Amino acid sequence: MEALKNKDLLPEVPRKYFKYTKSMMEKFTEAIWQETIENELMMQGWSQFPTVSCQQLAIPRNACREKEVLIMSLLYENNLLNSFLFKIDRTRWTSPMCNCGTGDQDALHLLTICNLVNDQTKKKLTSLLMVCNQEKPDNLSNGVVAILNCSRDPEFSSLCL
Repeated sequence: MEALKNKDLLPEVPRKYFKYTKSMMEKFTEAIWQETIENELMMQGWSQFPTVSCQQLAIPRNACREKEVLIMSLLYENNLLNSFLFKIDRTRWTSPMCNCGTGDQDALHLLTICNLVNDQTKKKLTSLLMVCNQEKPDNLSNGVVAILNCSRDPEFSSLCL
C-alpha cells in the first residue's frame, strides 16, 4: 500500500494508454451485461436470451407518458395484461384470455395475433419481430425475449403506438 502512495516507485505510463471512447465502454458494458443475463436466465431454465444494449429505447418524442408506459410494459412479463394479472389474483381476474377471445392476453399475443389490432400493423410487427430475432413465426415462442430484442428499433415503438 505504501508503494502506491509513493509516485516515484510507480513506472511512468504514457497517457495514450488510458484513452477509452464511449463506444469502447458501451461494448465492454454490453459484453459483461450479456454474460450476466445469460447466466442468470440459464439458471432459471431459459433457452433463449435477449440481446442487451446500452442504446436508448426509440420511443417517439411526441408520445405521451401513458403511451410510453404502455410500450415499456410490453418488455416485462409482469405487466398489466390479463395473462399476468390472472396468475397473481384469480379471484379478481377470472381469465387470462384476451378480449378478442383467441388466446391468453400477453404482449406477443397483442402484437401478433389479437383480432382487436389492425391486421396491417400485426403483419408489420410480426415481420419486424422475426427480423430482430432471426426467427420463423412459429419460433417466436418466448415473447419477452422476442420483444426485448426488437425494442431498440424505432419502427417497433411507432407501430406499438
